[in-house]
Amino acid sequence: MKLAVRALAELGPDVVLAPERWVAAAGAGEGTPLDEFVVERRERADAIERAVVLDTTHARDGLLDIPAAVRAAPAAKSAKKTARAGDLVVSRLRPYLRQIALVHPRALEAASARPLAVSTEFYVLAPRREGDDLAFLLPFLLGERAQSVLAAAQEGGHHPRVPRSSLLALRVPSAIVAARRRLSREVNGALDVLYDASARYQRLLNR
Repeated sequence: MKLAVRALAELGPDVVLAPERWVAAAGAGEGTPLDEFVVERRERADAIERAVVLDTTHARDGLLDIPAAVRAAPAAKSAKKTARAGDLVVSRLRPYLRQIALVHPRALEAASARPLAVSTEFYVLAPRREGDDLAFLLPFLLGERAQSVLAAAQEGGHHPRVPRSSLLALRVPSAIVAARRRLSREVNGALDVLYDASARYQRLLNR
C-alpha cells in the first residue's frame, strides 16, 4: 500500500485523515472508477406537492417501493432531488441497509406518471454518456466487495454516511464492464418481472 501524505491545509469534506477512508480507498480494487460511468444529478425537484416523494426506506436491494411512497403521509417541504428513468439512487446513510435502486421505467408507471422527488440522503447517479444503461451497475453496487468498501468508508457515529468521493472511487471490475450490455438486459428483464408482479398484487389488494 502506498503511503498517503496530506497537509492539514488540504483537509475538508473530501480530504480527511480518518484511517477508515484510506482503508476503503485501498480496498477499491482493480477496474474502472465508477465516475467514468456516472455523473451526480443534483437538480432540485420542483412541484413537490404533486410528486411521489421517496425517502431512503423506499429503496432496497435494487427496487423502489413506489406503493409505500404513495401511501406515506406528505413529507415536510424540505429540499428534494430529481430522479429520472435510468438513474441509480444510492443512500449515503447507513450503507449496510442496501438502500440502492435503479429508477426503472416500470417504477415510473407505478407512480402514475407523477414525477419522483427523492431525499437529499440519496446520491442520484445519472449516465455520464447519454443513452448509456446503468442497470449493469446494480449487482456490482449491491455485491459483497462494493458493500464492504462502502461500509469501511462510512463516517460518523449516530448517522454514519458514505462520502461522495468514496462512492465514486469504487472500481468496476473489467469483466463486468465487458459484459455490461448483457448484464443490463438481464437486470432490466428481472426488474420488469418484479414490477409486473408488484402491480398485479397491488390490483388484488385494491379490489
